[in-house]
Amino acid sequence: MTELARRADYRWLDQQPTVACHIAGDEPAADGSTPPNDTHRRRLDAVRNWHEALQQLITDEEDARAWRRARSEFAQRLGLALVGATDRQGPVRGPVLYGVWLRAGLLYVGQTANAQRRLRDLPIGESHHLANTFPPEIWHRVLVVMWPALPEAASIPDAISPTVAGLALEHRLQEWLRPLANSEHRTRQGGWRPVAFDTSQSQGAKAAPRVDHLFRAVQEIWQAAASADADAIRHPAVRCVEPAAFLPSILGPG
Repeated sequence: MTELARRADYRWLDQQPTVACHIAGDEPAADGSTPPNDTHRRRLDAVRNWHEALQQLITDEEDARAWRRARSEFAQRLGLALVGATDRQGPVRGPVLYGVWLRAGLLYVGQTANAQRRLRDLPIGESHHLANTFPPEIWHRVLVVMWPALPEAASIPDAISPTVAGLALEHRLQEWLRPLANSEHRTRQGGWRPVAFDTSQSQGAKAAPRVDHLFRAVQEIWQAAASADADAIRHPAVRCVEPAAFLPSILGPG
């Protein structure tokens, strides 16, 4: 470890009431300080450990290059597992719905009309924000539903395009499940505001009432697949991947 890393000073966390408050989940006191409690200490200790561990992984140029390549290989393998052909399924293409879980619960629900591009990029984060905040190495599972393959997809009115249908299904899922990352939006002032699903005027919200029959089928599949063992899921329109399977590409042989 470099001398700079050895001497890492984490007092800035305690000296920044706003940052410390957000990490701890507490309201600051009248003097701007964060009330000390077990949650506060646990989260600050976790941030310190996280920062220190990353510094140990990039102590010199060789280490930094190895870390970059290991993370790239992990993202490549995960992306391929999400869209590539398997023993039981062909490649994932076209419109899909997808969900990302942490161990603590559902993190994100999204949709795309181009699964090959979006899902391969999902763990890389170059055109999607999720991996920038929650690294894919800590994702618990990713569920993909190829909704056009469901028999109920024939119930969609001809006037609704696959793109709009995907947006409508996404809206219905987000409204039903309220995933963490979908339930708040950042404000220009750096704060957060809750998403008003019930009063949304988005294209998906407006079309949502017209996909009822299909949504009920997606809902049933989603509920069953979300709690099942990934290896036990055999539905031809569902792909479930657990990213931990690809961690050895970063961790190396045990």
